[in-house]
This record gives sequence, structure tokens and C-alpha cells, in this order.
Amino acid sequence: MKTKYFNYIAFALVVIWIMYNLYEGNNYDNEIEKNGITTVGKVTKFKGAGRRAYLRYQYYVNNNLFGSDAPRDEKGEKIGQFFKVIYSNKKPEVCRIYLDEKITDTTLILKAGFSKEDIANMPK
Repeated sequence: MKTKYFNYIAFALVVIWIMYNLYEGNNYDNEIEKNGITTVGKVTKFKGAGRRAYLRYQYYVNNNLFGSDAPRDEKGEKIGQFFKVIYSNKKPEVCRIYLDEKITDTTLILKAGFSKEDIANMPK
């Protein structure tokens, strides 16, 4: 009897967790869609492997440095490169990097808050 009761509770908790994640993901997407501003971000690290692989990237908003993770790029080949980032102007920590949109225009990179040294260290 206790096992059956425990199974119901465990199932209910899993369903609530899934619903919460779907809700949060939808809010995240809506926030970027409604209040999104485009900038440039730089990939700084690669960690993990397989399904747990992710990239760490940084971007500036009003001269403040923000960072986030992107669960992509199995080999970390994008470290040091610059890509399009869209962040929320109301919640700058809400962002998304577009690894298929590489930025090489040094003027855009400098305007986004990065230094000449960041550009000099960019992979060729």
C-alpha cells in the first residue's frame, strides 16, 4: 500500500516538474521575442561531453558583463569566436546565442563592448 502511494506521489511530482519546465521555457522564449535586443557574444569555454556538453559565452549590456551557457557544439571548436546573441532589454540575463550566425565585423564586436585584445585573440 505504501509503495503504491509513493508511486502516485512520485508520478505527480514528475508531472509538476515537467509542466513547470515547459512553462518556464515558454516564458523565456516570450521574453526574448517581446523584448529582444541583438548584440554580439563571445564563446569563452567548452565543458562536458556528449549530451552534457555546453559552451559558456559572454556579452555586454550597458557595459555590464553577462554570461550564459549553450548546450551545443560537441567539440568546443567555437571558443574565442563571436556570435549573434539576443537578450531581453528588461531581463538581460535572459538570452540566446545563435551559433550559426558568426560575427567577424570588428566594428560590431567593438561596439558590443569587447576590446581590441578580444579581437586579436579571435581564432583565424
